[in-house]
Amino acid sequence: MRKLYLSLCLIGLSVFAFGQTYLIEDFSGGSMPPQNWTIDNQAAQWSINNASEAGGTAPEGKFTYINGVFTTRLISPQIDLSGLTSVSFQFRHFYDDYSGAGPLAGVATRSGGGAWNTVWEINPTSNVGPELINIEITNADVGEDDFQICFYLDGNLYNIDFWYLDDIWLYQQLNLDASLSQITTSPYLGEPTEVSGVVKNFGMDQITSVEVGWQVDDGPVTYTEFNGLSLDFGDTYDFTCDGMINQPIGSYTLHLWLESVNGGPDQDPSNDMKSMNFNWVSHVVDRIPCFEEFTSSTCGPCATLNTQFVPWCENHADQIRLLKYQMDWPGSGDPYYTAEGGVRKDYYGVNAVPAVYVNGDYIGYVFSGVQPAFDNAILQPGLMSIISSHELNGTEMSITTTILPFADFNAFRVYIVVFENVTTQNVATNGETEFHHVMMKMVPDANGTTVDLMDRMPYTIEETVELSGTNIEEFDDLGVIVFVQNYSSHEVFQSEYSVEEATFAEDATLTSILVDGEPLDGFSPDVFDYTYDVPAGTVEVPMVEAVITDPNGLSLVVPANEIPGITTIDVYGENLAVHNTYTVDFDFGIGVNTNAEKAVRIYPNPTSGNVYVSGVEKGEVTLRNIAGAELGNFTVTNNGTIDLSRFEEGIYFLTVTVENKTVLNKKISLVK
Repeated sequence: MRKLYLSLCLIGLSVFAFGQTYLIEDFSGGSMPPQNWTIDNQAAQWSINNASEAGGTAPEGKFTYINGVFTTRLISPQIDLSGLTSVSFQFRHFYDDYSGAGPLAGVATRSGGGAWNTVWEINPTSNVGPELINIEITNADVGEDDFQICFYLDGNLYNIDFWYLDDIWLYQQLNLDASLSQITTSPYLGEPTEVSGVVKNFGMDQITSVEVGWQVDDGPVTYTEFNGLSLDFGDTYDFTCDGMINQPIGSYTLHLWLESVNGGPDQDPSNDMKSMNFNWVSHVVDRIPCFEEFTSSTCGPCATLNTQFVPWCENHADQIRLLKYQMDWPGSGDPYYTAEGGVRKDYYGVNAVPAVYVNGDYIGYVFSGVQPAFDNAILQPGLMSIISSHELNGTEMSITTTILPFADFNAFRVYIVVFENVTTQNVATNGETEFHHVMMKMVPDANGTTVDLMDRMPYTIEETVELSGTNIEEFDDLGVIVFVQNYSSHEVFQSEYSVEEATFAEDATLTSILVDGEPLDGFSPDVFDYTYDVPAGTVEVPMVEAVITDPNGLSLVVPANEIPGITTIDVYGENLAVHNTYTVDFDFGIGVNTNAEKAVRIYPNPTSGNVYVSGVEKGEVTLRNIAGAELGNFTVTNNGTIDLSRFEEGIYFLTVTVENKTVLNKKISLVK
């Protein structure tokens, strides 16, 4: 019956979803004002911000300061609340103060187009938020069929920097309403991992217990009960479920739901379930935090921050990668501002300096946020490795960068940036006498290079850039930083410095392969494919270990999922670009049709698309990628053809089965 409950939850979305919800706005439509909303006064100052300053998810709404005393309102469409006596209202916001005497900020309601009635208001003397606000509205406007709600600013609008809004929700509160508000398990996993999330109480009754279920794809379901809770309205509870996710390499979907609340069904099942796509990666390394600072030599607060931030960066030089963009404000701005820095500023939505970002997340403009952000960043798994070298010939620089991903990443951006370690000639008005890691040139430009990265397939970028005409003071004081970023989410997945005039070894061979601790018979570094017979009935895949020739290289062992099956060993030279794949094909020594195996041929190899199968009167061919994921099944007859042209370049495996017996496993290289 529990599996049936999950199905009912899914069906229930069409019946109950938004049954108690009257207004939702998260600005994802990308327009300001949002559809059917209006703005009263100063419409040009309201915009969409591609960031998450309010604490939600980008994009969000934003008001920008203007000189003058005004009242401006962002007004909802009319909403029919007939028959109601109360509604709940929730939103996220961040009030970025300028002077300590900013305008009033508030929420008001009206009906019939009449006067506005304030239901929430603040009179800030400093920054407020980011915070989540919950309001219960019971005034006379509730119950009308033309109810409206607005956000307003009232006063001298020059005394605020910005007001950010997100996740606006108007709804009717139920007695018992728990929400599965978040899945906190990482979307990239490489070792057995617990399932975690956050439950929130949106109802009037206190929540004392919840039962949570989770499932990967169509696999087994795991349930966990959490008792002894005391969650009042608005309270949250961080939970970790029983059981562990442990999957072969590939892409999956995690389903997480509330099975019961206080021992019974929840009154609103529409917010009881979430799903998340995740990848089981082939390898994990340390993630090196990438710090980006937006600053200026005309900015007093920048100097204040840097008195602490610069020494901190020097003390953590081996643990972080650092880049600074000089901005063109306040006043005349920094002399070393460039248009490329402006592109980067617009990408993040930076509107005041100083502003510090770690792995693409804004951490603030004061030093107190630096250490906590670093502590969190180093806990995140590294899902790719980067190695880079550069050489300067006069004012021309050549840069070679190789990225080795441990999962698939589509439409990511690679940024290669030349910086100067210390500059002094951009001194202006804030008292700083030198500036560190100043961006000089983004290569090829501020938009970076868009790439599709495939699991365990090296990706090399070679660039040559002319640096004359930049702000460089000393050409023997340059560095290069490389970082890979998810352009849509801003997350930086890895960063690294380039090494000047470095030469990296290219040996990507093994000296031996061990199977269950014993050397593989007949091993040779120049032979890449092996067959290993196991006794009939063997279930557990033998453990394979690789002994790499160059200790500065890298080897990754990906075990077979079952027998028969293929364990792969990817070996990379120190430069990460040279790559060999060894395979150990495990099969049963008894029951295999060896005559059929000898007769079957798959050719050509490498192939540009078409693969021919001969020696099979009738059989089935299964295509798998290097991670072991099944990509397709084909029925073939003698001299049959399989078209692989729709697949990406790379290494694949074809398994030929005749009368339910595996007669051949073949590694195929697809080259276009």
